[in-house]
Amino acid sequence: MERRLGGRLAPAEMFPAGVPHVRTRTITLASGVRLRIAEAGESDAPPVLLLHGWGASLYMWRAWFAPLAAAGRRAIALDLPGHGLSDKPLDRETYRLDYQVAVLREVIAVEELTGVAIVAQSMAATIALELALRGEPRLGRVALVNPASFGRIRVLPIARLASPLVVERVLHRLVGRWVVARAHRLVYGDPSRLTARDEEEYWAPSQFPAYARAMRRLVHEFPWARPPADVMARRLRALASPVLVVLGTRDRLVRDAAAYVEALRATGAPLLLREVQGGGHAVNEELPEEVLAIVLAFLESRLG
Repeated sequence: MERRLGGRLAPAEMFPAGVPHVRTRTITLASGVRLRIAEAGESDAPPVLLLHGWGASLYMWRAWFAPLAAAGRRAIALDLPGHGLSDKPLDRETYRLDYQVAVLREVIAVEELTGVAIVAQSMAATIALELALRGEPRLGRVALVNPASFGRIRVLPIARLASPLVVERVLHRLVGRWVVARAHRLVYGDPSRLTARDEEEYWAPSQFPAYARAMRRLVHEFPWARPPADVMARRLRALASPVLVVLGTRDRLVRDAAAYVEALRATGAPLLLREVQGGGHAVNEELPEEVLAIVLAFLESRLG
């Protein structure tokens, strides 16, 4: 086992430490990969699965647990493979779409979730949508927040050029707190909303050297390119239920998603679009009350 790097929050100090209404546990998949799960609400309440984007963790949903439970829902969030306190395998297959979809399907099966709603941000929105498009029968409604596959990621070519395989052995030493803090400011429409605790929580997973390598693998192995609109529209039209897309109007990482959604809608794709003024790429974290209200209205069929 690799030695953890110092200076970060210890695992026992990371969210939801000290938050009594959020419970955590670890599940082990058939592959042996362990995932951390956090949840709130009654165990028999309608489940809502919350999925974070690249580089984040279930901390992204910290403001969602109590309101979802109060609304009569069971809020469930997890650290995806490579993230947070979940395992960080180093094989390339782990960070490809097929594996990530299979993980999500297995989590739903292991947790015996039926009619589970999913709210997924950025990279995870690609995974959740693909699961729906492949006809997962246990899914309920799906909400996508700034989906990476609906826009153009201008920093991706630079990220790939700056992270050749040769740097992987030392990459973990380059993830300083200031690097994480600067990257986090890019995902907010108003960076002044970020706190010192936010920086600590987002930096904490880098204490595991495998974290930086996992993030690099995702940059190179995950499908980030936007599908042609006609191809995506054809697949979306096969869905039985509409999909909600929530976009922050100040998303500086994934560009032109609104135009893409409108092009899909024009061809009959069952998408509902809501834009949150001033929100950035992580609008669900930055403006949780506003986004949660939109999502709850959607889940309760009051959004059309």
